[in-house]
Amino acid sequence: MSAVVPIAVVPIADMAAIVFTDLVGFTAYTDVHGDRAALDVLDRQSSLVHDQLSGQGRIVKELGDGLMLWFEDGPAGLTVARNILASVCAARDHDEFPLAVRMGMHVGDVIERGADFVGQTVNIASRVADLAGPGELLVTEQVVRSLDENGQTAAFRPVGPTRVKGVGAPVWLHRLAT
Repeated sequence: MSAVVPIAVVPIADMAAIVFTDLVGFTAYTDVHGDRAALDVLDRQSSLVHDQLSGQGRIVKELGDGLMLWFEDGPAGLTVARNILASVCAARDHDEFPLAVRMGMHVGDVIERGADFVGQTVNIASRVADLAGPGELLVTEQVVRSLDENGQTAAFRPVGPTRVKGVGAPVWLHRLAT
């Protein structure tokens, strides 16, 4: 019987921004093109994302065909998320990437657990990504407020209050205007 190694759980005092990505149609793509081609898509996605991070955040983990990204604050997260979205769209326009990406972002307190982050901020960001359409970035009202607090702006179209699985109160969402 092996010993259980405890994982350090350290609350993060400052707000953090969490972004989730998801490749739209990845399972169908894999079905048609096979596992090797799907692996190439995942490698290309990682490359596109790494090119945009430029030290402003990090990939926390890969989740099948999606990624969980962490940033110190909303403005940094939004800048990188917007750049990732533009990068994927440009690659698709040049037939260098076969799938669209959808993204969701939320800002709030997170708990660091080893190399991972957990908590309701993470849960909400994940659920918001699930609601986004192909080529779309949805953000919560907290993201918009974090921009205002830092004297930054971005063009959003309000979606309004939306029911998010597992969250009691509606979450106010905004769609990044492209």
